[in-house]
Amino acid sequence: MKGFHIGKTSLSIIILTSLFLSSPLIAKNETKGKLANISNQIGKGKWTIIEAWHSKCKICMSSMPGMVKSIGTYPNAKVLGISLDGNPRIAQSVIRKYRINFPTIYSSISEFNGYVKKIANKKLTGVPTFMIFSPKGKLVAYQSGKISPQQLKAFISKQPR
Repeated sequence: MKGFHIGKTSLSIIILTSLFLSSPLIAKNETKGKLANISNQIGKGKWTIIEAWHSKCKICMSSMPGMVKSIGTYPNAKVLGISLDGNPRIAQSVIRKYRINFPTIYSSISEFNGYVKKIANKKLTGVPTFMIFSPKGKLVAYQSGKISPQQLKAFISKQPR
């Protein structure tokens, strides 16, 4: 009877894939300089608005000043940025230029796409991408494309408490 055989390369790919799919999005958190992941940032009694952006996205960069100005005006909510540049230096440059005043996690398009597939069962189709999590940590909204701070506030204020 022949046994089931997996080559070393195939086994390595299987192990790496399972690690990638089972791990939360982890990257360096800009504001505190320590490792952070999305799962540790959501829930905790507050709404969490995630804005995934890329430095080469004109819509992302044009809407960033409005997002920065609106911090603190969302009802019982916090904002978490996800830089998809894949390079902390580029992200830090954008953070300084736009004076981003909310925590930002450094990631890449492929890493965040894996997270989106796992959490929302969707593919990342563009940036900016917004995800809104309830105070209990449940994903309640997902959208790619521009959303104004006023639209975000209106959405959150209409949700049951």
